[in-house]
Amino acid sequence: MLDIDPDITRARTPPASLYTDPALFPLVRERVFQRGWSALVEVDGSGAHSIVPCTLGGTEALWTRDGDREHLLSNVCTHRASKLVDEPCAGSVVRCPYHGRRFRLDGVVTAAPGFDGDLTEAALPAWSLGTVGPLRFGAREPSVAFDDWWAPVHEVLASIGADPSQLRLDPAGSRTHVLDVPWLLYLENYLEGFHVPFVHPELAKTLVLDDYHHVLLPQGTLQVGVARPGEHAFHPTSGAFAGRAVGAFWLWLWPATLINVYPWGISLNVIEATAHGRCRVRYRAWVWAPALRTGGAGGALDLVERQDQEVVERAWAGLRHGAWARGRYSARQEVGLHHFHRLLAAALA
Repeated sequence: MLDIDPDITRARTPPASLYTDPALFPLVRERVFQRGWSALVEVDGSGAHSIVPCTLGGTEALWTRDGDREHLLSNVCTHRASKLVDEPCAGSVVRCPYHGRRFRLDGVVTAAPGFDGDLTEAALPAWSLGTVGPLRFGAREPSVAFDDWWAPVHEVLASIGADPSQLRLDPAGSRTHVLDVPWLLYLENYLEGFHVPFVHPELAKTLVLDDYHHVLLPQGTLQVGVARPGEHAFHPTSGAFAGRAVGAFWLWLWPATLINVYPWGISLNVIEATAHGRCRVRYRAWVWAPALRTGGAGGALDLVERQDQEVVERAWAGLRHGAWARGRYSARQEVGLHHFHRLLAAALA
């Protein structure tokens, strides 16, 4: 479907039809989001609730905890497809509000009014679950093991001596943005630092832009911004950036989870393709150093978000105009974007 030359100096970007053709949306949902890991942003693994409804790549899901066991289940009744749970709660059973069918927290049916016989096949579908401190991640049909998917983030956190178990959710840092643009455009904007000096002057002042790095990963990318003198920064003790003053590590993990590591903690973002030409972006702030929230590369995230939305909306307006067909890549600045398009081409093939 996509023909992205492996040589970035010769490659052309995907055609406009990838963004504008509504017939491609179901294919993307099936081959990209259904087979990839995603952050369950509604779930705080250290919280008091034992039943939490959540969204998994556009699918209604349900995280449950039964003692020390956790599960990720479908949040849709196996009888007549009613949504089961609307709000986080504590409990030991899930009851369908439509016809009274009841499920254990591992999805097994315990009662089914109106039905007799073996109901084994009526259990709620169970999906894959990954845990890191209080963070939770899920996948329906993962194409890669969770530990392999998360490994680059683990390496970054280890290099700065960060313990994910120390993270605490800051509700004041939670945001949800619904945008009338394709999810592809939003993610593509994230994957390159090319636009930073033009779109984010405040962010640019905290970084040494001539010392900006792109690292390609099997299931994503890592962007590293070196901090200007006097700005909040990490000083990694291991890895490729040991001894450097790093203002931020920005990680994208396939297909649409963003892990932004700042001196104050992690901004965890998920991009969801909700419909053709529409996406939802959800932010959660997980903090380990609250005193550092307002400075450095991670100090003005709301402003950066507004700026990103404006330029992505401009790109979508141009795409819909019909005059643009395909573009080219900056071989120095858009290696991450090219890498993403190569992964996307393989997923859709």
